[in-house]
Amino acid sequence: MPLPQTAVEFLQFGVQFWRELQAAKNAIAAPHPGWYPYETLAALPTIAGLIAPAYGEVREATTHAPVLDIGAGDGDFAMLFAKFGMPVDALESSERNFNQMRGIERLQALLNLEVRSHNIDLDRRFTFPSADYGLTLLLGTLYHLKNPYFLLEELAFATAWCVLSTRIAQVTPRERARVENEPVAYLADGREIANDATNYWIFSAAGLLRIVQRTRWAVISTKRLGCLEDSTPTDPGADERMFLLLKSRVHAPGLQVRQMNGWHAAEQGKGRWTERHFSLQVILPLEQPVNGFEFSFHVPAPARIECFIGGELGGQMLVGPGPAVFQGEISAAAAHLPVLIAEFHVSSNFSPPAPDVRELGVYIPLSAEFPFFACSQSVVGNASEKGLSDKCP
Repeated sequence: MPLPQTAVEFLQFGVQFWRELQAAKNAIAAPHPGWYPYETLAALPTIAGLIAPAYGEVREATTHAPVLDIGAGDGDFAMLFAKFGMPVDALESSERNFNQMRGIERLQALLNLEVRSHNIDLDRRFTFPSADYGLTLLLGTLYHLKNPYFLLEELAFATAWCVLSTRIAQVTPRERARVENEPVAYLADGREIANDATNYWIFSAAGLLRIVQRTRWAVISTKRLGCLEDSTPTDPGADERMFLLLKSRVHAPGLQVRQMNGWHAAEQGKGRWTERHFSLQVILPLEQPVNGFEFSFHVPAPARIECFIGGELGGQMLVGPGPAVFQGEISAAAAHLPVLIAEFHVSSNFSPPAPDVRELGVYIPLSAEFPFFACSQSVVGNASEKGLSDKCP
């Protein structure tokens, strides 16, 4: 069967498959020394919610390329995606795997699904089994790697999408120094974390976001679980996990704009009205200098338009009535963010004629001949004051 149409259906089927997989494991002899001791599929609700904002794009990517599961354990997630009819490569290291990969091999033979298991040590020079993947799962593995930067950068060239989870920390274990907002990582010794020498780098939240940004990823959505206050790298009672949905900038290097909050439904496919407060999600072109943008629209009456990016004013203008082009600035700091949220505020005295009771801001024609958002590499100028006068509404 194909990947379900919605994230809700994906979760429903996943939970059903989880029950079937548990029954299958109970019906056969466990591999020595047992099945992987953690319920991998317990993360299904989190992952379904994480991919929901871009589910259609993720689904499309998996129809054209296989799935990669790194650190697969007994292959529970690999089996789930294979159940949807997708070829899956499951990567593990037999030296580090709980049952030396006997579990994943036993399940693959029992369920007869298209899961290809590969014994690969990611701390040594390696190549992925395939050159191109639609989706990669990298769950609970990053902090077990000596060189997470290398793997993340290699993955950006090999896969379109990645669901990543790893342990993070807000404070250091001894001095309790706060690192939540600093792009750092804690290097554990060989016994600090569960007496496991394969625990290496525990990132702060800011550190994790920085490394995925530097390795050519855009962060589409995030979720944090576990100890959400004063989590540490080493205390089992203060364990925090961060889940990320990542989109490869290598596979999608161009400008990408997504309509977020404050948009009315499209009108017969011709265009859309916004509310007076609306937002756009913008992924800037990869490795291309950008310091401004142009946003084209129509306004029914004179209006003052303000734009905020990352809480900072990106421009304000007096426009209309009629077609208008808003010129905004992107600060040097914002230009390095993996994803920008541009929030627009419209001040106007316009009221739509009855019986239309909607709050209306600006109107965006939606056609290939009308690219409503474009980046600029030239200096925009004094966009924060452009077009303003004492007559602003």
